[in-house]
Formats: sequence, C-alpha cells, structure tokens
Amino acid sequence: MKLMMNCREATNLTLQELDRSLSWRERLGVRMHRLICPPCLKFSRQAQLMRESMGRWKQYSERD
Repeated sequence: MKLMMNCREATNLTLQELDRSLSWRERLGVRMHRLICPPCLKFSRQAQLMRESMGRWKQYSERD
C-alpha cells in the first residue's frame, strides 16, 4: 500500500463509501488525504450532503 493516495483515489473511495463500508486501511488513507487536501475534504462533504438530500427527496416523493 502506498503511503499517501492521490486525489483520484480519494474521490473514488469517497463515492464508494456512500454505498459500502470501507476497510480500515481505506478509511485511514482517505482521512489522511483529506487532512492535507482541502478540495477533497470539500468534495466529501458535498457528496454526503447530496446523499442526504436525495434521501429526503425520496421520502417526500414516496408520500404522494
């Protein structure tokens, strides 16, 4: 395993994290990367916000 992942790898794992549990190595790598990369941290927050918003929209649309 590489010491530090790049932005492409971190982004890929951030999106995978929305659908599955990451291994402890993957979680650690992503967290370390986010500590030194503000754009990836912002992306992960935006991805989580979109996921939550879609969940709320789904609940709203199922009520009708």
